[in-house]
Amino acid sequence: MAQVSGSATVVSDYRVRGVTLSAGRPAAQLDVGYDDASGLYAGAFASSVQFYEHSEHQAQLTGYTGFAQRLRDGWSVDGGAAYTSFSGGEGYNYLELHTGVTHKDVSARLYFSPNYFGQNVQTLYAELNGSYPLAERFRLIGHAGALQLISGASDYNGGSHPHADLLGGVQASLHPFTLQLSRIAGDGAKRVYPVGSRHPSGVWAARLSFAF
Repeated sequence: MAQVSGSATVVSDYRVRGVTLSAGRPAAQLDVGYDDASGLYAGAFASSVQFYEHSEHQAQLTGYTGFAQRLRDGWSVDGGAAYTSFSGGEGYNYLELHTGVTHKDVSARLYFSPNYFGQNVQTLYAELNGSYPLAERFRLIGHAGALQLISGASDYNGGSHPHADLLGGVQASLHPFTLQLSRIAGDGAKRVYPVGSRHPSGVWAARLSFAF
């Protein structure tokens, strides 16, 4: 069935693939999406961002669309595109394409960007996400990802080796609220992103969402 859904979220540290886009500070977010019965979907995501410790706060807006198809035995596949822009006008806007597969509580996706964060680099990003039920309202959550620069790599922007990021934590759900507490780690991929130098690679982060 077609449906519209959304969520309002507060995070203690807005991390994208292990890298903070809020200078290690809290951020507010909003996500609204439409899922059509045909498999088409579209939506928009917005978040506050701060690239450097003393820089001004900005807004990130990501519009996305795609198509998902259910297969047999709980499998599904999808593919789509997302375009991200920032209010500061520094030229960090970028397009990203993706394809993926999902089976019950596990999903895998591959992303390609022809100009990631406007840094004149082409990137591939692969991720694996999963969850495991502990009790009626509690789940373990996990994520592993790797970012690879495939064009435009240099020692200045992170080199040609893959950059890994990991997340592990616990999620508690009491509808319409969801609370996550997780540990996030990365290998220093911050040079790929337009962020400040003060960037701990391993942090605890909390996430509180309200679904509507």
